[in-house]
Amino acid sequence: MGEKLYFQTGCKLLDLVVGGAKNVYGFPAGKFINIVGDKSAGKTFLSNEIIAWAYHNLGKNFKWVYDDCESGYSFDTEAMYGFEIMPINLEDRVHSQTVEEAFCNISDFARSLKKEQFGIYVLDSLDGLTSAEQDDRAEQRLKLHEEGKELEKGTYGMGKQKYLSQEFFPQLCSVIENKNILVIIISQIRENVDMFSFEKYSRSGGKAMDFYAHTVLWLATAKKIEKKETAVGVVVKAKTTKSKTPRPFRDCFFSFLYDYGLDGIGTSVDYVFDLRTPKGELNTKAKAIDYNGDGKLNLNQLKNFLEEYELAEKYENSKHFDGKYDADTIFEFIQSKKDYRQKFNEKFGSTMNRDELIAYIEQNNLEEEINARAEAKWEEFEESIKTNRKKKYSSQLRSEA
Repeated sequence: MGEKLYFQTGCKLLDLVVGGAKNVYGFPAGKFINIVGDKSAGKTFLSNEIIAWAYHNLGKNFKWVYDDCESGYSFDTEAMYGFEIMPINLEDRVHSQTVEEAFCNISDFARSLKKEQFGIYVLDSLDGLTSAEQDDRAEQRLKLHEEGKELEKGTYGMGKQKYLSQEFFPQLCSVIENKNILVIIISQIRENVDMFSFEKYSRSGGKAMDFYAHTVLWLATAKKIEKKETAVGVVVKAKTTKSKTPRPFRDCFFSFLYDYGLDGIGTSVDYVFDLRTPKGELNTKAKAIDYNGDGKLNLNQLKNFLEEYELAEKYENSKHFDGKYDADTIFEFIQSKKDYRQKFNEKFGSTMNRDELIAYIEQNNLEEEINARAEAKWEEFEESIKTNRKKKYSSQLRSEA
């Protein structure tokens, strides 16, 4: 057998999170994954990115289906990725109505792939599907309503859940196993009404989804990215709550720009230079980054800089000073004068703010370098939390036998 295929996201840091092992990037073929989040967390965006990566890296043998169950797809992927993900011809689009129909559509697509072909099937979303039983019940209710009668109460809604757990998920695993196909199931979050659950949110599929899925990736909006008081993107927190890998429960921040897509380079920059706070906001380090350094300037270093260049009094008398020394206001003060910036660069080396650094990386084709630095930092952390214990079992006795 050849090397196992992994479908990547186009973002090195996110690929490391979901890869779950050293030198593994992205989601494995032959499995299905679940992407979960609220309406603005980037679930569809991320699915688009995975398709775009495959389109540009796997060539003409790559096929895909975007099953727009909710009929809400509105992305201009031609502008972002150079091709249309959703067919222009409405008759060529797939809109599953029930979970039974969705399974048949996925099964047909998987079986249509030839040995040398690769495929991605996106189901957007599981919450938008009913079941054949629910549809029959709805027709029965309407008929009784026309007759002036009411439908007896029963286990309404349980048909879908029962089908998912007993047939859909186990059969889906069987259909796609050992094939070069990735199935992406998108789920919307909702408030958990189960008083005995410790989870605040839930989604369709329940425990059965957790059991059968290779990866469950939860996305949460951390903050909006704004320019001129206008939202142009979003920072997302991603976490694997289920991962059949040696490294589960990993997380990261990544950024989406609405007119660009997933910002893999910006995400790597943020991670390498520790530019995000625990809430996903940019910190003071984002204002002055030394690309060849580690970007770690603390408040004491900045105070010493002011004193060394006799700028402390000027800072205290400036509009930037609010009664106490603060790294943010010191940076603002330094950036306010050309000669202050020059002295700062002489002291700490040439620095750039985050946007300038990203432009510098792209202009000088340093994308692979910054991604390599992100991976090296990731692996350094993984090594630091590794359980360095003597192996419990030795093969010595078996080799002597």
